[in-house]
Amino acid sequence: MQRRGFLLGAGAVAGGLSAGASALLPRDRTEADAEVADPRRGMQEIIWSVPTGEPVAALTFDDGPHPDLTPHILDVLDRYDVKATFMVMGYAAESYPDLLVEVVSRGHEIGNHTWSHLHVAKTSATTARSEIERGTHVLEDVAGVPVGLFRPPQGRLNEAVVRLATNMRQDIVLWSVQRGEKRWRSSRSVARHVIDDAGPGDIINLHDGIGRGTFEPASVLAHTLMGRRLVELDALPRIIEGLQQRRMRVVPVSELRYVANRAAET
Repeated sequence: MQRRGFLLGAGAVAGGLSAGASALLPRDRTEADAEVADPRRGMQEIIWSVPTGEPVAALTFDDGPHPDLTPHILDVLDRYDVKATFMVMGYAAESYPDLLVEVVSRGHEIGNHTWSHLHVAKTSATTARSEIERGTHVLEDVAGVPVGLFRPPQGRLNEAVVRLATNMRQDIVLWSVQRGEKRWRSSRSVARHVIDDAGPGDIINLHDGIGRGTFEPASVLAHTLMGRRLVELDALPRIIEGLQQRRMRVVPVSELRYVANRAAET
Protein backbone atom coordinates (compact mmCIF):
# COMPACT_ATOMS: atom_id res chain seq x y z
CA MET A 1 0.00 0.00 0.00
CA GLN A 2 1.27 3.48 -0.81
CA ARG A 3 2.24 5.52 2.25
CA ARG A 4 -0.11 8.42 1.44
CA GLY A 5 -3.04 6.13 0.77
CA PHE A 6 -2.50 4.22 3.98
CA LEU A 7 -2.26 7.35 6.09
CA LEU A 8 -5.29 8.98 4.54
CA GLY A 9 -7.27 5.79 4.86
CA ALA A 10 -6.39 5.56 8.53
CA GLY A 11 -7.43 9.14 9.18
CA ALA A 12 -3.92 10.44 9.86
CA VAL A 13 -3.23 14.00 10.89
CA ALA A 14 -0.17 16.06 9.98
CA GLY A 15 2.94 14.94 11.80
CA GLY A 16 2.06 11.56 13.31
CA LEU A 17 -0.46 8.80 13.91
CA SER A 18 -1.25 6.54 16.83
CA ALA A 19 -0.71 2.92 15.81
CA GLY A 20 -3.06 1.69 18.52
CA ALA A 21 -6.18 3.20 16.97
CA SER A 22 -9.15 0.89 16.59
CA ALA A 23 -9.64 2.17 13.04
CA LEU A 24 -6.68 0.02 11.99
CA LEU A 25 -8.24 -3.21 13.26
CA PRO A 26 -10.68 -5.25 11.17
CA ARG A 27 -13.73 -6.93 12.65
CA ASP A 28 -12.64 -10.35 11.45
CA ARG A 29 -9.63 -12.19 12.82
CA THR A 30 -6.68 -12.16 10.40
CA GLU A 31 -3.36 -13.94 10.10
CA ALA A 32 -1.71 -10.95 11.78
CA ASP A 33 -3.67 -11.66 14.96
CA ALA A 34 -1.83 -14.95 15.30
CA GLU A 35 1.49 -13.12 14.96
CA VAL A 36 0.82 -10.49 17.65
CA ALA A 37 0.07 -11.47 21.25
CA ASP A 38 -2.66 -8.82 21.64
CA PRO A 39 -3.00 -6.58 18.57
CA ARG A 40 -5.48 -4.27 20.29
CA ARG A 41 -2.82 -3.04 22.72
CA GLY A 42 -0.17 -0.50 21.75
CA MET A 43 0.49 3.18 21.39
CA GLN A 44 3.33 3.82 18.98
CA GLU A 45 3.58 6.56 16.35
CA ILE A 46 3.90 6.79 12.60
CA ILE A 47 6.03 9.82 11.78
CA TRP A 48 6.93 11.33 8.43
CA SER A 49 7.49 14.88 9.66
CA VAL A 50 6.83 16.83 12.84
CA PRO A 51 4.95 20.08 13.43
CA THR A 52 7.45 22.78 14.36
CA GLY A 53 8.34 26.28 13.30
CA GLU A 54 11.95 25.84 14.34
CA PRO A 55 14.47 25.60 11.47
CA VAL A 56 15.40 21.97 12.07
CA ALA A 57 15.20 18.83 9.90
CA ALA A 58 16.23 15.21 10.48
CA LEU A 59 18.72 13.39 8.25
CA THR A 60 18.34 9.62 7.78
CA PHE A 61 20.18 6.92 5.84
CA ASP A 62 18.71 3.57 4.77
CA ASP A 63 20.00 0.10 3.82
CA GLY A 64 23.49 0.07 5.36
CA PRO A 65 26.01 -0.34 6.64
CA HIS A 66 28.06 -0.75 3.48
CA PRO A 67 31.88 -0.63 3.35
CA ASP A 68 31.95 1.53 0.22
CA LEU A 69 29.46 4.09 1.51
CA THR A 70 29.05 4.23 5.29
CA PRO A 71 32.65 5.22 6.22
CA HIS A 72 32.60 8.13 3.77
CA ILE A 73 29.20 9.30 5.01
CA LEU A 74 30.43 9.17 8.60
CA ASP A 75 33.44 11.27 7.67
CA VAL A 76 31.26 13.88 5.97
CA LEU A 77 28.95 14.05 8.99
CA ASP A 78 31.94 14.45 11.29
CA ARG A 79 33.32 17.23 9.12
CA TYR A 80 30.14 19.26 9.59
CA ASP A 81 29.51 18.13 13.18
CA VAL A 82 26.15 16.61 12.18
CA LYS A 83 24.44 13.62 13.79
CA ALA A 84 21.95 11.49 11.85
CA THR A 85 19.72 8.43 12.09
CA PHE A 86 20.79 5.26 10.27
CA MET A 87 18.00 2.83 9.39
CA VAL A 88 20.01 -0.38 9.38
CA MET A 89 19.42 -3.61 7.48
CA GLY A 90 20.07 -6.54 9.83
CA TYR A 91 21.90 -8.64 7.26
CA ALA A 92 24.28 -5.76 6.54
CA ALA A 93 24.84 -5.20 10.27
CA GLU A 94 25.70 -8.85 10.75
CA SER A 95 28.00 -8.75 7.71
CA TYR A 96 29.79 -5.58 8.81
CA PRO A 97 29.41 -5.39 12.60
CA ASP A 98 32.40 -3.09 13.04
CA LEU A 99 30.77 -0.52 10.78
CA LEU A 100 27.56 -0.54 12.83
CA VAL A 101 29.56 -0.17 16.03
CA GLU A 102 31.37 2.77 14.39
CA VAL A 103 28.06 4.43 13.52
CA VAL A 104 26.93 4.25 17.14
CA SER A 105 30.32 5.18 18.61
CA ARG A 106 30.33 8.38 16.56
CA GLY A 107 27.10 9.43 18.24
CA HIS A 108 24.54 8.55 15.60
CA GLU A 109 21.14 6.97 16.14
CA ILE A 110 20.07 3.65 14.63
CA GLY A 111 16.71 2.18 13.65
CA ASN A 112 15.46 -1.13 12.28
CA HIS A 113 15.10 -1.49 8.50
CA THR A 114 14.23 -5.23 8.61
CA TRP A 115 16.58 -8.16 8.25
CA SER A 116 16.85 -8.40 4.46
CA HIS A 117 14.94 -5.45 2.97
CA LEU A 118 11.97 -7.53 1.87
CA HIS A 119 8.83 -5.64 0.87
CA VAL A 120 7.13 -6.56 4.15
CA ALA A 121 3.80 -5.02 3.18
CA LYS A 122 3.53 -7.67 0.43
CA THR A 123 4.75 -10.66 2.46
CA SER A 124 2.80 -12.81 4.89
CA ALA A 125 2.46 -11.62 8.48
CA THR A 126 4.70 -14.52 9.51
CA THR A 127 7.49 -13.37 7.18
CA ALA A 128 7.03 -9.74 8.17
CA ARG A 129 7.34 -10.65 11.82
CA SER A 130 10.55 -12.58 11.17
CA GLU A 131 12.01 -9.67 9.18
CA ILE A 132 11.20 -7.09 11.87
CA GLU A 133 12.20 -9.19 14.88
CA ARG A 134 15.38 -10.62 13.36
CA GLY A 135 16.51 -7.18 12.25
CA THR A 136 15.89 -5.79 15.73
CA HIS A 137 17.74 -8.56 17.54
CA VAL A 138 20.81 -8.36 15.30
CA LEU A 139 21.06 -4.58 15.68
CA GLU A 140 20.71 -4.71 19.44
CA ASP A 141 23.19 -7.57 19.76
CA VAL A 142 25.83 -5.92 17.56
CA ALA A 143 25.42 -2.29 18.61
CA GLY A 144 24.54 -2.90 22.24
CA VAL A 145 21.77 -0.28 22.25
CA PRO A 146 17.98 -0.63 22.26
CA VAL A 147 16.19 -0.05 18.96
CA GLY A 148 13.00 1.98 19.17
CA LEU A 149 12.58 3.08 15.54
CA PHE A 150 11.45 1.13 12.48
CA ARG A 151 11.37 2.06 8.80
CA PRO A 152 9.74 -0.37 6.36
CA PRO A 153 11.57 -0.88 3.05
CA GLN A 154 10.25 1.51 0.40
CA GLY A 155 8.16 3.16 3.13
CA ARG A 156 5.32 0.71 2.44
CA LEU A 157 2.93 -0.30 5.22
CA ASN A 158 -0.05 -2.50 5.81
CA GLU A 159 -2.03 -3.34 8.92
CA ALA A 160 0.10 -6.32 9.89
CA VAL A 161 3.37 -4.36 9.62
CA VAL A 162 1.99 -1.54 11.80
CA ARG A 163 0.79 -3.96 14.45
CA LEU A 164 4.02 -5.98 14.42
CA ALA A 165 6.17 -2.87 14.79
CA THR A 166 3.92 -1.73 17.62
CA ASN A 167 4.36 -5.08 19.32
CA MET A 168 8.13 -4.47 19.20
CA ARG A 169 7.54 -1.02 20.72
CA GLN A 170 9.07 0.65 17.69
CA ASP A 171 7.78 3.93 16.27
CA ILE A 172 7.52 3.92 12.49
CA VAL A 173 9.61 6.62 10.83
CA LEU A 174 8.86 7.44 7.20
CA TRP A 175 10.08 10.62 5.46
CA SER A 176 8.88 13.80 3.80
CA VAL A 177 11.91 14.64 1.59
CA GLN A 178 13.82 12.36 -0.80
CA ARG A 179 16.73 12.72 -3.24
CA GLY A 180 14.41 13.68 -6.11
CA GLU A 181 14.23 11.81 -9.41
CA LYS A 182 15.86 8.36 -9.41
CA ARG A 183 17.26 9.04 -12.87
CA TRP A 184 19.27 12.05 -11.69
CA ARG A 185 23.00 11.44 -12.01
CA SER A 186 24.07 14.93 -11.05
CA SER A 187 24.88 15.44 -7.38
CA ARG A 188 24.12 19.13 -7.84
CA SER A 189 20.55 18.31 -8.94
CA VAL A 190 20.03 16.04 -5.94
CA ALA A 191 21.51 18.58 -3.52
CA ARG A 192 19.46 21.44 -4.93
CA HIS A 193 16.25 19.42 -4.72
CA VAL A 194 16.81 18.46 -1.07
CA ILE A 195 17.90 21.96 -0.05
CA ASP A 196 14.88 23.57 -1.72
CA ASP A 197 12.38 20.95 -0.54
CA ALA A 198 13.39 20.58 3.12
CA GLY A 199 11.71 22.79 5.68
CA PRO A 200 11.09 22.87 9.44
CA GLY A 201 10.15 19.45 10.79
CA ASP A 202 10.99 17.46 7.66
CA ILE A 203 12.66 14.05 7.63
CA ILE A 204 15.17 13.59 4.79
CA ASN A 205 15.69 10.11 3.33
CA LEU A 206 19.09 9.19 1.83
CA HIS A 207 21.02 5.89 1.71
CA ASP A 208 24.24 4.23 2.88
CA GLY A 209 23.51 0.82 1.38
CA ILE A 210 21.95 -0.88 -1.65
CA GLY A 211 19.05 -2.82 -0.15
CA ARG A 212 18.17 -6.01 -2.01
CA GLY A 213 21.13 -5.40 -4.30
CA THR A 214 23.29 -6.56 -1.38
CA PHE A 215 22.33 -10.15 -2.15
CA GLU A 216 23.25 -9.94 -5.86
CA PRO A 217 26.29 -7.66 -5.95
CA ALA A 218 27.05 -8.36 -9.62
CA SER A 219 23.48 -7.69 -10.77
CA VAL A 220 22.13 -4.77 -12.77
CA LEU A 221 20.05 -3.83 -9.72
CA ALA A 222 23.11 -3.61 -7.49
CA HIS A 223 25.02 -1.58 -10.08
CA THR A 224 22.10 0.81 -10.57
CA LEU A 225 21.55 1.32 -6.85
CA MET A 226 25.24 1.87 -6.16
CA GLY A 227 25.32 4.52 -8.86
CA ARG A 228 22.45 6.37 -7.19
CA ARG A 229 24.07 6.04 -3.75
CA LEU A 230 27.37 7.46 -4.98
CA VAL A 231 25.51 10.47 -6.38
CA GLU A 232 23.86 10.97 -2.97
CA LEU A 233 27.24 10.64 -1.25
CA ASP A 234 28.71 13.28 -3.52
CA ALA A 235 25.70 15.51 -2.87
CA LEU A 236 25.83 15.16 0.91
CA PRO A 237 28.32 17.99 1.66
CA ARG A 238 26.33 20.36 -0.58
CA ILE A 239 23.09 19.34 1.13
CA ILE A 240 24.43 20.00 4.60
CA GLU A 241 26.09 23.27 3.60
CA GLY A 242 22.95 24.44 1.79
CA LEU A 243 20.70 23.70 4.75
CA GLN A 244 23.11 25.36 7.15
CA GLN A 245 23.22 28.43 4.92
CA ARG A 246 19.45 28.57 5.35
CA ARG A 247 20.06 28.46 9.13
CA MET A 248 18.58 24.96 9.26
CA ARG A 249 19.88 22.57 11.92
CA VAL A 250 20.39 18.97 10.76
CA VAL A 251 19.69 16.43 13.53
CA PRO A 252 18.71 12.79 14.21
CA VAL A 253 15.03 11.81 14.35
CA SER A 254 15.02 11.66 18.15
CA GLU A 255 16.15 15.27 18.42
CA LEU A 256 13.59 16.38 15.84
CA ARG A 257 10.87 14.77 17.94
CA TYR A 258 12.22 16.43 21.07
CA VAL A 259 11.99 19.83 19.40
CA ALA A 260 8.36 19.14 18.41
CA ASN A 261 7.42 17.87 21.88
CA ARG A 262 9.08 20.85 23.55
CA ALA A 263 7.12 23.24 21.35
CA ALA A 264 3.86 21.42 22.14
CA GLU A 265 4.43 21.81 25.87
CA THR A 266 5.00 25.57 25.75
